[in-house]
Amino acid sequence: MSTSARFPIAPLFEWVRRTDVHAAVRLSLLANAFRVLDGEEPSSQLERNALADRLERWRYQWLNQQRGRLAPEDRRWLDCLDLMANDLFGRGDRPPRRTRQLIHDRRLAGPEIAEAWQHLDPARPLAPLVERARTLTIERFGEPATRDPRPASGRRMLLYAPLYLSSHCINYCTYCGFRYPRDIQRRHLSFDEAKSEANVLLKRGFRHILLVGGEFPRLTTTEYYAQVIEWLTREGVAPAVEIAPQSTCHYARLAEAGACCVTLYQETYDETLYAEYHPKGSKASYDWRFEGLDRAADGAVGRLGLGILLGLADPVEDTRAMMRHAAYLQARHPDRTIAFSLPRIHEAPQGFRAPYRIDDDLFVRLYCVLRLGFPDAELVLSTRENAALRDRLADICITQMSAGSCTAPGGYEHRKGNGSGEQFPVSDHRTAGEMAAWLTSRGYRVAWQIGAR
Repeated sequence: MSTSARFPIAPLFEWVRRTDVHAAVRLSLLANAFRVLDGEEPSSQLERNALADRLERWRYQWLNQQRGRLAPEDRRWLDCLDLMANDLFGRGDRPPRRTRQLIHDRRLAGPEIAEAWQHLDPARPLAPLVERARTLTIERFGEPATRDPRPASGRRMLLYAPLYLSSHCINYCTYCGFRYPRDIQRRHLSFDEAKSEANVLLKRGFRHILLVGGEFPRLTTTEYYAQVIEWLTREGVAPAVEIAPQSTCHYARLAEAGACCVTLYQETYDETLYAEYHPKGSKASYDWRFEGLDRAADGAVGRLGLGILLGLADPVEDTRAMMRHAAYLQARHPDRTIAFSLPRIHEAPQGFRAPYRIDDDLFVRLYCVLRLGFPDAELVLSTRENAALRDRLADICITQMSAGSCTAPGGYEHRKGNGSGEQFPVSDHRTAGEMAAWLTSRGYRVAWQIGAR
């Protein structure tokens, strides 16, 4: 089938003329895309990727500018841009991205999720929920033949460490220690400095490292991350990234370099509150962030990490939305691993106060509900939380924990941990060795490499 048969040219061009102030530039881009897709203009895959990237970004600009005002006709032609970009990428046929609409499809929330949601009611007793979550976790992540009487019953716990590469950021997120207007000590690690930091973690035993960086396009480029990822992969590390949303072809580049996981927190699914918390910067584009994990999956990333920042919005409604999002991703990409993390605001920049209080029992409840809804998902817990609570959750449902963390670039080699240049303070200060020893004493199989069961 010709491209013009799939994507009617005349109506599409007319829509662009009527709706886009940059119509001349857009029409030239479309004409070029049609010629390449129809084989009228020879092109390399690199050139096709560049064309696709421009179409993809145009679609998100349109979604951001017309947020809340999209007519059915607009959606039709935005779907065309999405599928044209996908054809240029050569990723195979797929339905258009309708993430915002499809996550409300009740068919996605199967009986496990629907049943789990009932336990979001705080009136329901917590103890039976905890026991169900513990049993499920042992069933899915434990050793079937173990007779170990200790609480973990031989199940696996993956240890990882975050590696902060840059604290420079163009975003104005009101709750973040890296927000642009803050007068803090900022640092961007060179490639050699990143290797030095990573070597500290390698000596501690880590083989799963999460690369973290603020959004600063001049410094934190895709190629910068890819260079670090390729080096880590050669050193036997499974690298993951928690960075600014990327385009599909840029996620593909990171996956090609060796990235095994993309973690991308929506922060809150409440669009009104999202706009308040992200007043300026590229992160203000809700749809660009919201569909980031779609793009990561289309770019061949194998594990998709979702999260909400607890304290920003109603935690129950945000958890429901995140679970619908995960169900959508699982249905669309059934071969991908789903992971969840629930970071909780404890401290924030001066002038910001989290409007919702999340006590420990609610925190535990939310993690248990995630386990019931997604029995095979990885549940991740960072050192934001104190040791006692982390130990409690480890014995219930957590399958991955950070240890010996620092949230400032250069913090491992130079032993920073005093709040200088950190994104958020660390509460559990146990070393990786101390954490591994505690886990072993409880009957866990400590894993340092992702993929170990």
